[in-house]
Amino acid sequence: MVGTALKLVLCALVFARGLHRRLPLFSLYVVLVVVDDLALRWTYHQFGYTSPAAKYEYWSSLGVVIVARALAVAELCWRGLRHSPAVWLIARRVLAFLAFAMLVYAVVAAAKNSSPVITFLLTVERSLDFGIAVILVALLRLGLRYEVWLGGIERKVVLGFSVFSTFQIVNNTFMKQWMMKYFSWWVSASVVSFEVAMLIWMTPLLRPLPSMKPPPTLFSEEESVSVLKQALERMRRIAEEMKRVARSKWK
Repeated sequence: MVGTALKLVLCALVFARGLHRRLPLFSLYVVLVVVDDLALRWTYHQFGYTSPAAKYEYWSSLGVVIVARALAVAELCWRGLRHSPAVWLIARRVLAFLAFAMLVYAVVAAAKNSSPVITFLLTVERSLDFGIAVILVALLRLGLRYEVWLGGIERKVVLGFSVFSTFQIVNNTFMKQWMMKYFSWWVSASVVSFEVAMLIWMTPLLRPLPSMKPPPTLFSEEESVSVLKQALERMRRIAEEMKRVARSKWK
């Protein structure tokens, strides 16, 4: 019940603080997490924890939540890189390649297993967790080199995702051989890590969000025009000097 209460509070804060207008895909992810939790609890109550309906609900909703989480992370990348079009163009291609590689790897793993759907979803989830960790490091490096711009709430969302994904990677690594035997423990550990992530997301939402400040501009429009003119003038002088040197050489 603690997890459900945290999800409801987080969802309420997201819309109360207007975060849905700032991060719509992340807000959609939070809504889907709440819907998934309530639907799963209702299914357990009506049909039992080990029923086929509960199994179908758990794995189908996991697929939807995985897609929503991937879109939310892509949204954070776009918000951080949208003011650097050249960098975003490269990052977008890298993200597309990672998504394609992740799906191919999951399909191959599922084809070799007796439970292809479950294997596919678990493989996708593990690949996504690893991808989020890599993307976080990449955003930090880009932030230092290209002045990637993220607001305070966006940084908290990235931190929450990274904490959850990192814990999932560790959890899956150590529990891979015994996951089916200790499946309930694996799920419980995953739930606790997600609750930690939700607390990280809720912290900045406890007070009104500060207004978005525009990213720092390196030059004003007038300064940019002046620098461009100076550069063109220097290029013209260099070209004239090269012509003069060439003429004197052949005399």
